[in-house]
Amino acid sequence: MNLPKIHSISKKILVALLGAFLSIFLLFHACANLCILRHDGGAWYNAFCDFMGTNYVIKAFEIILFGALLLHIVLTIWLAITNKMARPKGYHKPQRSKTHTGSKLQVWTGILLLAGLIAHFMDFYFVKLGWVDGNLNFYEQAHEKFQIPHIAISYLIFFVVVWFHMRHGFAAIFQTFGLYNYKYGKAIEITGVIFATVVCLMFTAVVVGIYFGL
Repeated sequence: MNLPKIHSISKKILVALLGAFLSIFLLFHACANLCILRHDGGAWYNAFCDFMGTNYVIKAFEIILFGALLLHIVLTIWLAITNKMARPKGYHKPQRSKTHTGSKLQVWTGILLLAGLIAHFMDFYFVKLGWVDGNLNFYEQAHEKFQIPHIAISYLIFFVVVWFHMRHGFAAIFQTFGLYNYKYGKAIEITGVIFATVVCLMFTAVVVGIYFGL
């Protein structure tokens, strides 16, 4: 299997940069979603969605965002394949380093995230594009979806996977750029846990709030 020749370090740096960009977007997305919990009949959230859907700058950013997501996925899979091809027989002794374990975890959580994202797009984004049937009002769509027990539970499980992926990915970004060391490593780990927890709790609050009618 012949893959284009791009230095693995270059791919890792690009994956890290894209991961940082997507993490910042997730924080923004989680903050915006909290508007759903306002008891205003969706006025704030629908106004926000209307702005996001009609502003040409935002539309251009949307294309960049999906391009970044797709490229992040492709490069991550590419790295996993090329790393596997570089050592087809594996190591004689199992690798027990934290980095190795975390990297393997990222591959599997990434696969689960991809499946979850496809389902999420089916529930919301593809509705906006008219590719699947649904309510174009995202506020009502969210209340419709998250009041169904198995969908609400599925999203909560999805957020757990997001947490694990972000928690390791945060530290991996610093590690890629050589900033993860004995002096700052612990602080980076703790910051990563806090960041991933805050983002995922905001997403979780929306699902739980809607389900229990809070």
